[in-house]
Amino acid sequence: MAPTVFKSEFAVNMTCSSCADSVRSTLSGIDGIDKIDIQLPEKRVMVEGAVPPSTIFRALKATGLATVLRGQGSTGSANIGAAVCIFETFQGAKGWAQFNNKGLARLQQVDEQTCLIDVAVDGLQEGHWTAAVHTLGDISKGIESTGPEFAELGSFEVGPSGRGDLVAETSKLKVWDVIGRSIVLSHQPTSGTRIPLIAGIIARSAGIFENAKRVCSCSGRTLWEETTPF
Repeated sequence: MAPTVFKSEFAVNMTCSSCADSVRSTLSGIDGIDKIDIQLPEKRVMVEGAVPPSTIFRALKATGLATVLRGQGSTGSANIGAAVCIFETFQGAKGWAQFNNKGLARLQQVDEQTCLIDVAVDGLQEGHWTAAVHTLGDISKGIESTGPEFAELGSFEVGPSGRGDLVAETSKLKVWDVIGRSIVLSHQPTSGTRIPLIAGIIARSAGIFENAKRVCSCSGRTLWEETTPF
């Protein structure tokens, strides 16, 4: 079986030609990348090759430039499945929902075996956080009504800015298995158990490159642009 060829689009906060040169130099050193297209005025980087988006994402972040995954596709992945989860904040693990849009989680089934996970959230407490799919899509009683954990998505660190992001691939779940369930974000202190604080319901979505719906008429951003911090 031929390897999956990923086609990924990133928003990278490049401000000058030196930034663009740094991005190109970093990506050119990664084996498996076939094509790099950098558009400085639009702060856009397109990458094509047999390299998972999470690997490219980490490499771009290592340059020190703010980076967001804006879109992703792959060979044979057209309309295979996509989902989105908009988070709500809760007052403690047993609290009732108080809506406060902190960010999004996006899931894209890039091939039959691989699900791409992209979480971007602002306004979080500094420290270690985890993301997991829970069995139920019921947030009527806050986190406690989302049921037991269904699948762990990964962990990420939040710095002083309060922004956290997670880009990863997993073969442990499929998009069509998690529609209608929930994603819960938990803060985990250095010593102590996880404190679930943020959750949202997973809904079916168009593909990342296909969704042109506006989240808010104020910003004019589409669903897949909403997490871009610049």
